[in-house]
Amino acid sequence: ALLRENSLFGVLSLLTGHRSDRFYHAVAFTRVEMVTAPAASVRAAIEADTGVGLRLLQGLSSRILQTETMIETLTHRDMSSRQVSFLLVLCRDFGVPDE
Repeated sequence: ALLRENSLFGVLSLLTGHRSDRFYHAVAFTRVEMVTAPAASVRAAIEADTGVGLRLLQGLSSRILQTETMIETLTHRDMSSRQVSFLLVLCRDFGVPDE
């Protein structure tokens, strides 16, 4: 996944309630600040403020949409079509309008 500011990753165990055996690896292309939070603290924040749960749901929905888009991009048959589709996704999600 390609993430932007305020994106979440590694939340599978939070949702399932089970410890995940997945290993998450992140590479930053720009300067970043990462924050970790224990699952119990996140659950308590969601219970205390429904807005926290809504923001989490919005972030996860965005990741699902990005995953679906990447799957569609990868199903193009030839390499040039995949490259064009991927560049269009990058433009849409990370592009900066300019003259």
